[in-house]
Amino acid sequence: MPSLQLLQLTEHGRNLVASRRKALAIVSGAILAGGTVAYMKSRHRSKSRPQDSSNHSVTPGSESSSLNQNGGTTDEKSSRKKKKGGGLKSLHVLASILLKRIDRNGMLNLLSLAVAAAIRTALSHRLARVQGLLFRAAFLRRLPVFMRLIAENLLICFAQSTIFSSSKYLTSYLGLRFKKILTDLVHEDYFENMVYYKMSHVDDRIKNPEQRIASDIPRFCSELSEVVQDDLIAITDALIYTWRLCSYASPKYVGWILAYVLGAGAFMRNFSPAFGKLMSKEQQLEGDYRQLHSRLRTHAESVAFYGGETREASHIKSRFRSLTKHMSVVLHETWWFGMAQDFFLKYLGATVAVVLIIEPFFGGDLKPDTSTLGRAEMLSNLRYHTSVIISLFQALGTLSISARKLNRLSGYADRIHELLVVVRELSSVKQATSNCTSEASYIEFSGVNVVTPTGNLLVKDLSLKVETGSNLLITGPNGSGKSSLFRVLGGLWPLISGHISKPGVGSDLNKEIFYVPQRPYTAVGTLRDQLIYPLTSDQETDPLTHEGMVELLKNVDLEYLLDRYPTTQEINWGDELSLGEQQRLGMARLFYHKPKFAILDECTSAVTTDMEERFCARVRAMGTSCITISHRPALVAFHDIVLSLDGDGKWKVRYMRDDEMEMPALDEETSDLLLSSSETVRRNDSLTVQRAFVSSAKGSKSKDDDAYLSRVIASSPEIEEMSPLPHVPQLQVSNRPLPIRAAAMFKVLIPKLLDKQGAQLLAVGLLVFSRTLISDRIASLNGTSVKFVLEQDKAAFIRLTGISILQSAANSFVAPSLRHLTARLALGWRIRLTNYLLNYYLRRNAFYKVLNTTGRTMDADQRLTHDVDKLTNDLASLVTGLFKPSVDIIWFTWRMYLLTGRRGVAILYTYMLLGLGFLRTVAPDFGDLASQEQELEGTFRFMHSRIRTHAESIAFFGGGSREKAMIEAKFKNLLDHSKLLMMKKCIYGILDDFVTKQLPNNVTWLVSMLYALEHKGDRALTSTQGELAHALRFLASVVSQSFLAFGDILELNKKYLELSGGINRIFELEELLRAAQNDFISPEALKESKVNGMASEELISFKNVDIVTPGQQLLARQLSCDVVRGKSLLVTGPNGSGKSSIFRVLRGLWPIASGRLIKPSKELFHVPQRPYTSLGTLRDQIIYPLSREEAEERIRSLSNAEKYEVPALLDAHLKKILENVRLVYLLEREGWDSSPNWEDVLSLGEQQRLGMARLFFQHPKFGILDECTNATSVDVEEHLYRLASEMGITVITSSQRPALIPFHSSELKLIDGEGKWELCEINQ
Repeated sequence: MPSLQLLQLTEHGRNLVASRRKALAIVSGAILAGGTVAYMKSRHRSKSRPQDSSNHSVTPGSESSSLNQNGGTTDEKSSRKKKKGGGLKSLHVLASILLKRIDRNGMLNLLSLAVAAAIRTALSHRLARVQGLLFRAAFLRRLPVFMRLIAENLLICFAQSTIFSSSKYLTSYLGLRFKKILTDLVHEDYFENMVYYKMSHVDDRIKNPEQRIASDIPRFCSELSEVVQDDLIAITDALIYTWRLCSYASPKYVGWILAYVLGAGAFMRNFSPAFGKLMSKEQQLEGDYRQLHSRLRTHAESVAFYGGETREASHIKSRFRSLTKHMSVVLHETWWFGMAQDFFLKYLGATVAVVLIIEPFFGGDLKPDTSTLGRAEMLSNLRYHTSVIISLFQALGTLSISARKLNRLSGYADRIHELLVVVRELSSVKQATSNCTSEASYIEFSGVNVVTPTGNLLVKDLSLKVETGSNLLITGPNGSGKSSLFRVLGGLWPLISGHISKPGVGSDLNKEIFYVPQRPYTAVGTLRDQLIYPLTSDQETDPLTHEGMVELLKNVDLEYLLDRYPTTQEINWGDELSLGEQQRLGMARLFYHKPKFAILDECTSAVTTDMEERFCARVRAMGTSCITISHRPALVAFHDIVLSLDGDGKWKVRYMRDDEMEMPALDEETSDLLLSSSETVRRNDSLTVQRAFVSSAKGSKSKDDDAYLSRVIASSPEIEEMSPLPHVPQLQVSNRPLPIRAAAMFKVLIPKLLDKQGAQLLAVGLLVFSRTLISDRIASLNGTSVKFVLEQDKAAFIRLTGISILQSAANSFVAPSLRHLTARLALGWRIRLTNYLLNYYLRRNAFYKVLNTTGRTMDADQRLTHDVDKLTNDLASLVTGLFKPSVDIIWFTWRMYLLTGRRGVAILYTYMLLGLGFLRTVAPDFGDLASQEQELEGTFRFMHSRIRTHAESIAFFGGGSREKAMIEAKFKNLLDHSKLLMMKKCIYGILDDFVTKQLPNNVTWLVSMLYALEHKGDRALTSTQGELAHALRFLASVVSQSFLAFGDILELNKKYLELSGGINRIFELEELLRAAQNDFISPEALKESKVNGMASEELISFKNVDIVTPGQQLLARQLSCDVVRGKSLLVTGPNGSGKSSIFRVLRGLWPIASGRLIKPSKELFHVPQRPYTSLGTLRDQIIYPLSREEAEERIRSLSNAEKYEVPALLDAHLKKILENVRLVYLLEREGWDSSPNWEDVLSLGEQQRLGMARLFFQHPKFGILDECTNATSVDVEEHLYRLASEMGITVITSSQRPALIPFHSSELKLIDGEGKWELCEINQ
């Protein structure tokens, strides 16, 4: 339509269009061809590069070359090549992987995103045209044309809202596809060839792989998809607006703009900080911090028993300080660079672009004529022209700053690529010495050296053969290499030298050789899943029936689990079952698989001797040959071969016939060995079992068979069938309403206005006010610039340009500073909220109570790390987002009132109220959806952390495929929920964007038309036309800013809904933590305690105390028992009967349902069932839970020594303790100040003896020993108890070993785990 022709092209302009279009086509073609050639060359170089034969591809001929070209090997040459290759090489590799592995739907997603970008640009271009025509219609007061244009504008705005929201959905969906591709790629190799074990126990290149999988990959994929979207839009905008600008102006203007953008971009890149390295280090520190929380969650009970909250708090807070300090550095670097970048590439650049292109309106083809229609046409052209210039410059600026975004992404890319390279390398190297392993029907070691990953030789030149039907017992001191033999046999450790023959070569141990580990492992799943582990239901050849489950569980006395738990319920069995019950479940698992060989790695240490002997007899009857590690002499009778390791690399094999014929030789060797004092401590363990073996061969009784006399002195009362079960208060609180929780949150974050965060909020307010003043001034300048162009006052326009540059400088300071302060505010709030929660979480065992006494799974580690970070960032964005529209509304409402009177203000506020009500009505429950997403993310991360914790047991079981299936099921749940959330956001986003941003644009034009219709003056006068043009332009800016502010207010509703989920998750945890600070004592018990006194330093007394689990299961009814100094107590009973539960009540971890408990206030030290090694040096392990300063202060108070003498005295005292627990060789091997991962360095028995060393260092009056020596040999165990007795430590022991009876004066027998008990006096 001629009336809609915006720019009347001159003949010269028409002649240039065709040639410039040809030039544009040629340039675009050249760029496309050059890019294609470069891509093909890179493909050719990657294919032609030689690859190692051991590196298998991810998919045939695909990204293996990409992976191996940057760090595929570990030598120094490839390392130097990687550094030389530049910071974006890893990003290039990951991008090529994503493009090669993306499926057809993914390509459609990318294509749809490109089409959406093109449609979005076309709509924006048409909208700019229509708005130019609207300005002309308002200036000429042509109401019919104006209404027709408003209708078109309305349709375009709705289409634009749809495209905007759809584009966001496509971008998020693309990020989700990228996330799935990379996560699946990692999982493909991570669960192959026991990589998950090797990364945590053998190869130390990757720390915290779960951080890279569960955090780095999602962030990288999300930011990469946003970069793809931004660049697609920028490229489309740049092409279309360059073509449009060249159609009516000289190409030199575009060249100048392009030259400025490229020059400024190159200048900024030279001064850009290394954001990639900064982000990489931030993620590493974030992973270290989160790992400490996951570690505490895993070892919560042990830390609680030790009272190690202070030490753990010190470690966690130290890591958190390191993280926040680095984040502060990143924020500072981002701030100053953001100011320079905004000035050169955003504000100043836009001003320069307008100045360069404005010339045609003063002296070129676009100069207005003197008629009113001509000036109206010029105003329309100017409006459109400015929009084109700004859009073009923004597009070029976006492309220019992509380097910074890619630099930031490279930090994530380096970490992810390194992970891919390492898992690929570890999974592809099946076994460097695979030719040294062969298939056989027996197990044979021939000249095998057992060497740790750190190079320590444990066993030298081992030659041993175990035929089918034979049973081997392996003995030796802790740390001598007993379990390490199995690691070499199972392929967990490399075979350095020698040859191994075994059944099932090339398969996991669970095929022909089944492993029952030292630390029992239970997978998350149903009871049936535990029995068939590591198989799944699909892998079973003979499906396990319900009758089969009953039979298996009866064999190990666990049939009651079928009544206690629904068979279809998925349970974390590690939290539900005692250690002994978990060991018996492992036995039932062995009975199900019926292998040829069974490796029993001290797997019966927590069960009774009777159960242990029944188990061994049944295994032999099943025809399974056993290879057993044990310190119990009673098991010798079930074996015909003994392999004795001395801890120094030497070994000895004895057979039944040898011992019958060579009895004197054994005694002679024993005597010789005992003469060597330096080696006796390490060899006594194996000698004890050898003596027991000889005794069993001659038919004599072992020491464990010696009888003792006991007399029942108390027992549980008769339990009436109808008697009510005492109620145990669980850690529960009533949910407070969201507004109350929000108020509590702000009370924590902003306790007073005059603190640091209050000052930052005040600074934010001042910056927002300054920004509003600058926006108002810019709106006035927009109107004035139009007036000067209309009046052809070039000198005044140039002066106005100078003012605009000054305002650009001000804006380039205000906007980045506002972003910086927002980030600072978020960081400060994260520090404050984290410290507030940690002060409760790491006090009075709240971390244990929250995890174990709430009756449900509480992902406290996820909430304290990820959720707090997300909440504070979103909250800071919300608060600063509230400041700006509030100030804008006040300021621009006043301005609007001056221009339009009450009617304009009434329209504004009416629209806001109606829009807010509409959006609240249609908004989904984003709070619950966001909360569920965070919970699913936490579950996925916890599953990965759990695999790392139990890596060795899973590897021995060959459970990699099973764990992969479980993790991928959790990952699928997370992806499905994310897709649902994205779809709801997309649908709501269309309405939200239309109501808050697009529709107000039309209202702005209606208000402008009303103003034009009521404007008075002679329209023929140039001055009147200039005033009207200035007023319309200024009014449009004012009304637009006002509606934009109201739109921001309306959008806050969605942000608040999303924020509410995070507030509820965090402050649900906060309420539980506050409740956990109170002791669980019933009113009756509290009343009775006040009368009799709760504390006594010489006595531990239970008086009518009901031992009830948090799940309301009665274990001991009205327990009454006194333990006085010098009279130790032995607690016995079947697994799950409540032995450890008594200690939990004594420690205050479980509530007292009824009765009275008297205990010492300080002189009580617990050594838990599950050993725990803290972070730190060997010295730190012994003095745990004290710090070194506290330990030195204790030594100083005992010895009255000078301060400078204390460190030496402390070390001498600790060395004496190590000698007493027979661990002094650790000091010789590791030294005092090395800090390895002690859980990996020490065997289970060594860790248990380290726990006893802590007891001896603390030297309390009472020691609570919860089966804490069952992995040590009998003579070491007796030695440790003898030491405790000599030191005057009265012990309360839970144990299954009869050998410990002589060290106790009484025995508490828990009979059935249903309330019955007996207290017996022991008579030696």
